[in-house]
Amino acid sequence: MQSRKIEDENIMNQGGNLADIAQALMRQQKKNDILLNKSMLPSKGLLYKGDISVKKLTTIDIKNLSTVTTDTVDGVMNGILARNVSGIQVNDILVGDKIWLIFYLRSITYDDYPFDIKYTCSECGHNGIFSMKFSDLVVNQLQDDFKYDYTMKNGDVITIGFPTIGNEVETNMVLREPEKYSMTPIDEELINIANYIKTLNGVNQSIMSAYRYIETLDAPSFSNFANYMADVNFGVKPYINIKCDCGNIIQAPLSFSAEYFMPKIK
Repeated sequence: MQSRKIEDENIMNQGGNLADIAQALMRQQKKNDILLNKSMLPSKGLLYKGDISVKKLTTIDIKNLSTVTTDTVDGVMNGILARNVSGIQVNDILVGDKIWLIFYLRSITYDDYPFDIKYTCSECGHNGIFSMKFSDLVVNQLQDDFKYDYTMKNGDVITIGFPTIGNEVETNMVLREPEKYSMTPIDEELINIANYIKTLNGVNQSIMSAYRYIETLDAPSFSNFANYMADVNFGVKPYINIKCDCGNIIQAPLSFSAEYFMPKIK
């Protein structure tokens, strides 16, 4: 296989010094980095330290995204974020920012090339095509003044911690092999809610201890906490809003298809 041409002329004049060649390669790689405006993220970057940079998707990335299945989607996305987002470890990326980053990488790769979505208005029956761009994503952002300590209906005090990709990976391991962690079935929705519990009455919680707490809550306390987290959580909504000529707003499912990641560019 022919290697990729190295364009940095300084690399060609290193005289075999491997340290200098490595530094020159790193400089060349940094030329492809794009500094991310963290305030655009669903989390507004409030929970990240330092700068974050991104790179355009490669051919392999595009191929992998266009062929994902429900079984491979998390692994594919995590791998792509690990390769194309720098300044932060992939396991430290917040789950609420994950999908946004994938769509953002697609946007900078194709210069925000629009994706056509067919829709039918339920009010007037009009069939139309909406050209979706990155700015059409419906995004909930983290509140600037969010209070991380939350007092439950039963008097317990929870410190909220928004889950990271690392937490998501751990949770998926539990769900794949629940018999290793529990004598009883593990409810997926409950363990996802448990991921938001960092401490309980000042004591750090593992995923399973947080799950057991959620599982045994009284109904009023559970309902209050679950609804609160649904209201304050951040991330990309699984739909976009399309306004029909008649004034009706259509909620169309957010596309994650092969055509979206490999558009037919005219």
